[in-house]
Order: sequence, then structure tokens, then C-alpha cells
Amino acid sequence: MTGMGKTGEAGAMRDRARRVLQASAVEAYGRAGAYVTRDSVMHRAHVADLKEFLTIVKYLYGKGWVAGGNEDYRYFVVTPEGMAEATR
Repeated sequence: MTGMGKTGEAGAMRDRARRVLQASAVEAYGRAGAYVTRDSVMHRAHVADLKEFLTIVKYLYGKGWVAGGNEDYRYFVVTPEGMAEATR
């Protein structure tokens, strides 16, 4: 049996990223620009591993869907674009 391959891994990353983005939107009470905490988003999105979370949130940052995070993303905001994507 082989691994997922690049296409499967990319799809899995998108799914995890979407879950984190949606959890962030809920924690922001649907308000773009509201700060959310890493711990509450990790809990709501069921992501226990900090390294995995940081990888995901950096992906979201690269898409322009989150902003304002310091180096460890202890606090960050969901952008208007991120809120639109989360509710799409």
C-alpha cells in the first residue's frame, strides 16, 4: 500500500486548513478583524499538534485569509476574505 501522494496530501491540507479557518471564524463571532486565540481555535478545530497548527495557519496567512499574527500565532485575525472563504 502506498501513501496518499502529493495530490492526496494537498487535499488533506486544504481540508485541515478549511477546518481551522472555519473554527477561527466561529471564534471571531463572524466578525472580520476580530482577534482570536491560537488555543481556542486549536481546540475548536480539533488540532492538537502545535507544529501542524502553525503549518496550517501560515498557509492561511499566505492565502490572505488570516493576518496580524505574531511569530507563534498566539493571537491573529480573520480577514474579510478569510471570513468570506470560511462561510462559502
